[in-house]
Amino acid sequence: MSFDFGKLDLSGIDADSGPTSSRIEVGNHNVKITDAAVEKCSNPAHSRVRVHFADGGGKTILNDFNVVNANAKAVEIGLSQLKSLLECAKHPTPNNPKDISSLKGLSVQIDVRMGRKRDNGDQYPEIKAFLPVGEMSKSIDDEIPF
Repeated sequence: MSFDFGKLDLSGIDADSGPTSSRIEVGNHNVKITDAAVEKCSNPAHSRVRVHFADGGGKTILNDFNVVNANAKAVEIGLSQLKSLLECAKHPTPNNPKDISSLKGLSVQIDVRMGRKRDNGDQYPEIKAFLPVGEMSKSIDDEIPF
């Protein structure tokens, strides 16, 4: 059977609105940690802590924290961000969390913004800050009431 595009009639067809996104979008969101693991990076000499978050509607986002890297600044930033997550999520021992599975189930608020554009032009939402659930964001984008 052949198809003749010239005879195509879509008058009784509803347009597809596109796929529904399962990714958490820009804004402040209360989330739970659904998974956490220590993983090797593409460079096997480097390691990261990868944390998966989900909101009440099932939308997800993940965040990587550099914990072993040749770039000392990357490790400093990664460990600082991980400590912020642990404190804001009220981990019982944020200075020494011991077991990676102790992160699962913790609740935290995340401030999601668009990340930097990649070389190919793609841009994705990224977690920019962690806050205790219920705390107001101290975003630099807030308007100053004059």
